[in-house]
Amino acid sequence: MRTLILFLSLVFSLNVLAQTSTTPANSKNPDVMVEQFSQLHKQLMPRVAVADIYYGCHLTEETQYSIEYLVNEMDKNLLAQKLMACLGEDNIGSDKALNFGIKGCFMDQLSELPEAEQQASLNKVEQATAALPRSERQKSFTQCVNNQTLKYLSN
Repeated sequence: MRTLILFLSLVFSLNVLAQTSTTPANSKNPDVMVEQFSQLHKQLMPRVAVADIYYGCHLTEETQYSIEYLVNEMDKNLLAQKLMACLGEDNIGSDKALNFGIKGCFMDQLSELPEAEQQASLNKVEQATAALPRSERQKSFTQCVNNQTLKYLSN
């Protein structure tokens, strides 16, 4: 009886080992896929942040690029140049840039809503962020950009 249990345990162990150690030739290791996704995310996040700041800086203009165009199609160097021209004396780390970024990011997040709801929600965002200290606004912007980046990576 002991021999039978030992034999079955050995067969079961070998079967489990064979199943976990062999993967089809066309599938990737999940760890590799996660690492690749992480690298893409890290590369895209700054571009999304710059696009948000630039978009927020130009909200009052008649003709404007979509954030999706800024992220996916505009040359990154051209986008950076346009942003610096828009910010003028301020730099990308300024409160002005942060506030533009928050506005741009939330505009993108709210873009699917009807215009009246979009404007009402944006007003709430502006009121809430006006009362927040810089560190909290930075966290809000970072989270918003992270969510956007995930959205753009899934498209």
